[in-house]
Amino acid sequence: MAAMSTLRTALLGLIAASALMAVNALAAPAPKAVKDPAPPAMIDDKSVAAWVGQNLKGEGWVLVNYDAEGVRLATPEGVALMSDGLVETDIRHELFTPITLQTGVARSGLAHWAVDCDKRQFAVLSSVAYAHNNLSGPIVNSRQGDRRLFQAPVASENDTLDAVCQAIRTGKRLEGKPLKGGKVS
Repeated sequence: MAAMSTLRTALLGLIAASALMAVNALAAPAPKAVKDPAPPAMIDDKSVAAWVGQNLKGEGWVLVNYDAEGVRLATPEGVALMSDGLVETDIRHELFTPITLQTGVARSGLAHWAVDCDKRQFAVLSSVAYAHNNLSGPIVNSRQGDRRLFQAPVASENDTLDAVCQAIRTGKRLEGKPLKGGKVS
């Protein structure tokens, strides 16, 4: 009889604990799912500028160029000429649709480039890919690059490389339309 009483007490305790957990689960709001924006209706200056203005955050980031994949933005800090003659800068990528990497699905990224303007090539010194736009969400991929592993630009990377080299030659910020809004986390 004592064993049944102990079993009943334990069972009642489990039921009470389960009920309490259910009430707490209902009371606590579920984490808000991040909804990335739809791509622009068209890939033209006006549509892309509107997409950037409506969906991206980050005070001072400058829209350098775009292609069918997404936009490239230059850092608010600008470019720096290093003692070895290379130009370093951060390039932010915001994608219209996610891409699949070996480690997961990414929608934005931040890369630190070393650019050789004379040879028209760049090396990715470091990069971080994020699950969502605005450099947010879990980190999908993070890697360190090598200053000696240069690559030739492809597609719109040519425009990005031109903008970086133009900025260092003229001593002016990268040309483009700066973003207004909150800091990027």
